[in-house]
Amino acid sequence: MNSYPIELLAQYAPLMFVAGLTEGAQAPQSPSSSPHTNLNNTPSSPIQSPKSQPDGPSLNGRLNDPFESLISRLRTTMATRRKGTVWDTERGKSFQVILVDKNIRFPPRKIQPTSPRQDGSPVQHPQNYGPPRSPLSPLTPSSPLYPDGLIAPIWVRKHIELVPSVFVLFLRLSESPAMASPLEGRQEIEKEEERKRDAELAAEILQRKKVTSERGIKLTVVLLASRRMLDDPSLDTRLSFIRRQSNLDTRAALFVLSPVSQPELADFVKSLQSALYESAKDYYAAHSKRIRRKRHRQPQANATILPNANGALIGRPLREIGWIVRYEYKLALFAEFRMEEELARKHYEDCWSALVEMFGSTAILPPRTKRWAEAKVLADCIAIKLCKLYLYSNECSMAMSVFNRHLHKFADLSKGWGIGEETFEFWSWMARQHRILAELLELALRAGFKIPVIPTPTAAALGAAGHMVGGYGGVNGTKESLAFLMGLNPANILQHPGYHYYTAAKCTLQRYERFLAILEQETAQPGTMSQSPGFANEKKVEHHAVVIELYIKAYELFKKFRTGQSRQTVYIAHRIAETYYASGNYDAAIRFFERIARMYRREQWSDLLKPILSMWYDCARQSGDIELTIKLLIEIMGSNVVQDEEEHASLPDDLVAILKNSPLPSPESSPLTIDLPESPAIFDCGAVFWRSDVSVGESAPFQLFVASPSNLSLSSLPITSLRIYFGGDHSPIVVSHTAGGQSDDVRRVNVGHMLLDKKTELNAEANLRWNVGQTQVFAGTVTSMVPLILKVSKVVFVLKEGDWTIEIPIHVHTSQNSTFKPRPALAPPRWLSSLSDQPARFIPVYRTNSSTTNVRPKPHLLDLQFEHPSPAYMNERYPIQMNIKNNDERELELIVDVLLQPSEDESVNRILFEDQESTSLIKGLSFGTVAPGQIVTKTMFLVSSGTPGNRILDISIQSKAICKSPSFPTSTLSPHDSPASDTSETLETLMVPVKQPITSHTETAYHRLAGPLRSLLDLTLFDHGVFNPSVQAITTTKIGNDGPWDLEIGKVVWKPVDVAQARLFDTSMDPDDDSLPLVLPPRDYYAIVSRYNLALDESVRTDHSIPCPGHLEVSWKREGADSFNTTVVALPSFNPPQDGIIGILLSPATAKLHQPVPITLTIQNRQATHTADLILQTESSEAFVIAGPRSCRLPTLLPSTSVDVRFNVVPLMCGMCRLPTFKVFDRRRLGLQPQDSEGEETIVMQPVPIVDERWDLRRSDKDEKELPLHVPASGGLLSPRDGVVIVVLPTT
Repeated sequence: MNSYPIELLAQYAPLMFVAGLTEGAQAPQSPSSSPHTNLNNTPSSPIQSPKSQPDGPSLNGRLNDPFESLISRLRTTMATRRKGTVWDTERGKSFQVILVDKNIRFPPRKIQPTSPRQDGSPVQHPQNYGPPRSPLSPLTPSSPLYPDGLIAPIWVRKHIELVPSVFVLFLRLSESPAMASPLEGRQEIEKEEERKRDAELAAEILQRKKVTSERGIKLTVVLLASRRMLDDPSLDTRLSFIRRQSNLDTRAALFVLSPVSQPELADFVKSLQSALYESAKDYYAAHSKRIRRKRHRQPQANATILPNANGALIGRPLREIGWIVRYEYKLALFAEFRMEEELARKHYEDCWSALVEMFGSTAILPPRTKRWAEAKVLADCIAIKLCKLYLYSNECSMAMSVFNRHLHKFADLSKGWGIGEETFEFWSWMARQHRILAELLELALRAGFKIPVIPTPTAAALGAAGHMVGGYGGVNGTKESLAFLMGLNPANILQHPGYHYYTAAKCTLQRYERFLAILEQETAQPGTMSQSPGFANEKKVEHHAVVIELYIKAYELFKKFRTGQSRQTVYIAHRIAETYYASGNYDAAIRFFERIARMYRREQWSDLLKPILSMWYDCARQSGDIELTIKLLIEIMGSNVVQDEEEHASLPDDLVAILKNSPLPSPESSPLTIDLPESPAIFDCGAVFWRSDVSVGESAPFQLFVASPSNLSLSSLPITSLRIYFGGDHSPIVVSHTAGGQSDDVRRVNVGHMLLDKKTELNAEANLRWNVGQTQVFAGTVTSMVPLILKVSKVVFVLKEGDWTIEIPIHVHTSQNSTFKPRPALAPPRWLSSLSDQPARFIPVYRTNSSTTNVRPKPHLLDLQFEHPSPAYMNERYPIQMNIKNNDERELELIVDVLLQPSEDESVNRILFEDQESTSLIKGLSFGTVAPGQIVTKTMFLVSSGTPGNRILDISIQSKAICKSPSFPTSTLSPHDSPASDTSETLETLMVPVKQPITSHTETAYHRLAGPLRSLLDLTLFDHGVFNPSVQAITTTKIGNDGPWDLEIGKVVWKPVDVAQARLFDTSMDPDDDSLPLVLPPRDYYAIVSRYNLALDESVRTDHSIPCPGHLEVSWKREGADSFNTTVVALPSFNPPQDGIIGILLSPATAKLHQPVPITLTIQNRQATHTADLILQTESSEAFVIAGPRSCRLPTLLPSTSVDVRFNVVPLMCGMCRLPTFKVFDRRRLGLQPQDSEGEETIVMQPVPIVDERWDLRRSDKDEKELPLHVPASGGLLSPRDGVVIVVLPTT
């Protein structure tokens, strides 16, 4: 930014003068000693910085004075804003503070116009030259802008350095000596002296108040007092007196400060500036109002122009458009002082537009004049100002739009001024514009500004935007689609500063080219250009230094803002190296070329690498680096950099000449190795193997093709030998040069048979001179005694000339990893079959990896057999025996991995092998070394859970041959063995069916209990642990063997579970049962009968399900196994049938003739909500005489209650006799029916079923087949023969 006045670019802040804090201040004397003195001993002087003030008392005398320390810290705290700040992030309520003398004088506002004498002294003409005017007005003859100037930097300097908006005066408040005792009062003479001192202080303030009031400047006084003075009750009275006498304002005009800590002092300064900020804004607002009034009464165009001493007019007056420029600029500046940035932008825009209008007329601003240059500088500064103000508001696209508009407009204007794109002045101006913008962005970034990132529109957003364009949609579009629809000019995207530094460097190069063209033209034919000051100054410019400086800044910034892999930094480094090369700094150019070439080689930017190699080679020659020159010359021969055919053909001769005429760097130098793996080689080498794989010890035929460039003869290169390497540390094939041989385009050289080892070296001879496009084929066979991937890794060419020995290793192209595409002579891979025909005959090789062959070990012969008693049972430790036989002639080391595949039900299964256990994989089980013909056997175990099904095991057998030859030591097998080791892998899959070992089937029957039901009013039903059964469930569980093998049942154990509605009554299982253990053959069963009492409550009546109060645990094992396994047999839930009202008849099975037999009829109301109104009827019988009620009405039965009716019957005959029939009816009222005209209720007699307690056995309600008995429709007895029969025996 040094190209422009800093006054026109700085960020403006309200100016504050602070007086009374300059160096050399001394404390006032006590009232009893001497009159009041100033804090500053210096006389009235202009603005002075602290360093320029005269020295006061010695430092040692002021160290203990707290006010001296306070004044020193105030100077540091007040003046925190750096002068000339261009980018200010803390703009706002901050001031530009300048420390001044108390008696400073302001520059005059207006002076009387004068005209200069011949000797230079002014002569006043008050009667002829109008009213007084500003010293900087274009209407003032002594002004630097007289008569047609616009804005001078000195005018801006006046408002940012010379005339403040706020004047802060620091003064010391006099204090009386401290009293010896609080009870001791002050003397009247001390009070009088204090009032006198205050009057003098008020007079001094009043004098400064008059000066500041004339300029509209806010005066604020800060009185320094001790902490003791702050507690003095007379302080308020004294301050009121000083305020009245000095005519100070009532708001923010008088402050008192005592020595405080640094944080408190900073808070005071901040509050002081905040209180005065509005006054500063009012000051600059008043200036703006004055400017607006003057704009409406602009000076007339025919204003008087003062002549000089000879009477000649000095110039034309300023036009109306010029006054508009002045007023708009001043309004913008004062708006910027007030932090009204939007208003400032508007005035700057109007000012710039008015300037463009002035530039459009050469009559107003003739080109290449002083005023034209000043206006051009002003326009450039305004454009940068606008960019900065837009950047403050994060309107980056608007900032770039203003910048581009300025460039395009003045580029068009420059054509009319005769300094268009063909002149160096134009490109100098363009470079200056981009550089100043880059510097502005750098300042902003250092202060925390963030350059926005423009998101890349997604495919969905592009599609949405296209749909909106076609369908005129708008409200439903996404933000991205709307942005894409509206469009964004790429030129208006804000880039980081490096982009503009780079553009400035490019413009400077254009400037240098235009300058060289004009310099050449002026040298050939001198003209007027050589006499111009601009051309003379241009000769002094170090263009290359400027370009390098700009490129380096751009390089650093591009590297800083790089996202991912950016090649722009490498390209800029390329340009830096080019500039160093053009300026003759070859060493610096070489350093940059080395870094650039490394990237270009790696990423194969051959088109960019070619010009670098030419310049790099020239730099190496100029710097005298022989080894680098040789290296670059060989790389240039392979890269085909030189375009001139004759120059390209002479490259091998140049290399030979350098080797002949250049001495070695040192007599004991080792051979110079030139390895360029990332660059095209001078020879193109490719290898082809006839077979894709061979066994160990078997010969592998190969052919190595070495082709020279098709446009360069390499016959002059002194190649003495060629070494062919097959990788690793094996000895190479050495081919020595011999003269003679064939001169055909394709030559064949037989190198013989090569055994790969570290000692044997195969030697051969051939003519190692290649003509243009000639190919030599080196054919032979190679044998390896170890497994590996065989390939030709590299070919080393050895050149000897004089004292120089150069080795050039060339890496052979492979189909798997080819750095450079082979030349057409080697593509596609082919095999030379015959040279007798012309041209030579080749056989294409279509194999994928034709450049390698895999030397494989002989396959290992293993036989894996499994022995296991299928199927496996659930939860069983199932043995699986693995038998591995070595059918190979070599000893094999075996390692086995077992993988258990997950089952379909995702249950957890386990495999156990020796001391390892896993749910998925057992790895690295060693079977040891197995001799030929030997069988090794090991057993693993499978434990299955979940559901039955198939379990799948994957077995991997990794074998490695044990070589007992001393040249090939044995090694253990590891996962990191290379593919070349003699290893093999055998895979087998075993599927094991898994079944349940125990099958179970349970049949359940339900029997009603005839005992009385508990009444609802029985409170014992609510006691804890009370169990009231009403139904008994009888279960028969059959445990069977469904597998093909005999099972040994060890024991069957009942495991109870706490269930509130069910309890085990009895079971056929006996802990002392001698039948267990027993052998259960296939399809045989073991039965268990159990009885359970069930208590039916409301929940049972709802879902009809009661869990079984336990389960069975069956211990079993295969016959002959060592340990028992346990299987849990779950019993089904109980689903008892539901009853309403039921009658249960209890009678004995036999009776004696003529002897009474008691019979009980229990009627139960098993309903949950309905009561029962019952009627009992008894029918007579021929076989019995009955004693009891014949027909009666029973008591009403509440829900879940019962009643017992007892009878005595006397048998009258012997034999099978049927008891009398008992009928019970439930009287039901159905309510009023439509057919009942008399309005009486209908009563229905519903029969109640009666069952024989001896025959009461039912299945669940869910299966109708489980109801074997029939209920008569008319009610009555329920029995197999429709009646209850007992056996009547005769009386003995």
